[in-house]
Amino acid sequence: MKPATYRAFETLAELVRQRKVELSPPTDKPQPPVLTLSEDLSDEELFQISMKDVLPLGWSNVPLPPSIPLEIQNPADSEDEGLKLLTEFVAGKGAIDLRVSGEYVEGTPDPEGYLLLENLRNGHFAVQAHLDLHGLRLKTAKENFEKFIRRSLQLGHGCIRIIHGRGQHSLDGHAVLKEHVQKWLSSRRMSRHVVAYTSARLCDGGGGALYVLLRRRSSSRRY
Repeated sequence: MKPATYRAFETLAELVRQRKVELSPPTDKPQPPVLTLSEDLSDEELFQISMKDVLPLGWSNVPLPPSIPLEIQNPADSEDEGLKLLTEFVAGKGAIDLRVSGEYVEGTPDPEGYLLLENLRNGHFAVQAHLDLHGLRLKTAKENFEKFIRRSLQLGHGCIRIIHGRGQHSLDGHAVLKEHVQKWLSSRRMSRHVVAYTSARLCDGGGGALYVLLRRRSSSRRY
């Protein structure tokens, strides 16, 4: 048995003879003649010849609505303002929010410490003792840290400062001591003595130091 075949053109011719399909009438538009252009024509002349049958749409004659003028800040003004702020800060007249610098850290091992963070970061607690761990190896730093916390608790200190550095002299610039001091303060053994901690103000070390608020034995909830 021969496979069935589909003869599209024969079927179409049969449909046309039966007037079931009407073909589009032939177009009367003549085909454009093939132009033979001289090689001596300029670019302008070639463009005019190519565009001679193009009809303008007319929309380009309608004026566009007026645009809103865009004010562009003068870069010199921006630089002058930045220099002014820097000069004021160096002179002690300006202030920089350390929280937007990327170096700021804070923590509240005691849930109620959250209520004291703002006062702590703004330096409203008097620092009664400080420990400088900057440049020490991790093992030595931890030993000194634990001795300092125990001694501060024995003396009844409420606010202390720990200088850990910013890691600028580390091999990869990573602040190792800064990271570990936060872990030590939040550990199970230390968290029962620590209410809250925040990065210090710039005058006390900024991102390279911490204010630590300790729980006082005589009055654990008042500062």
